[in-house]
Amino acid sequence: MPRLLPESPKFASLAEREVWERLRDTLPGDVLLLANVVLVDETLDHEADLIVLFPDAGIVVVEVKGGAVHHDGDHWWQGNSSHQHKIDPVEQARRVKYAAEQYVEADPGWSRGTIAWAHAVVTPYSTFPADFALPDCPRWSLHDKDDQQDLAHRL
Repeated sequence: MPRLLPESPKFASLAEREVWERLRDTLPGDVLLLANVVLVDETLDHEADLIVLFPDAGIVVVEVKGGAVHHDGDHWWQGNSSHQHKIDPVEQARRVKYAAEQYVEADPGWSRGTIAWAHAVVTPYSTFPADFALPDCPRWSLHDKDDQQDLAHRL
């Protein structure tokens, strides 16, 4: 089991809890799994659903979107046929990734040098085609319903 911080987090959604539990149960013991991380910078407050730190590999900021999620070619949408709202999970994850990277690399105690940073979107209840790709979200950084069994490895 990975190291957990916090050990028993509270979540805003069932989807976030399910993804955290799946990662908790499948990530190796040398990984650190952070939940509900808040970072504040000069521009705004950022919140990461999850951050996964892989020793000697890098850090992945994970945005979880439950419910029905789809991309219409121009925008991301969440909701059902009677009520949908526009979302941007990739931008959310990217903003947190850059804020976390700045925070970590500005810390005078940081001694690991440059590390790899990535962002990921997890949609545990929605599926996307195998050839789905956006410039800021290639298919390998989108983890849908069909990818959940192998999520720890995919990240």
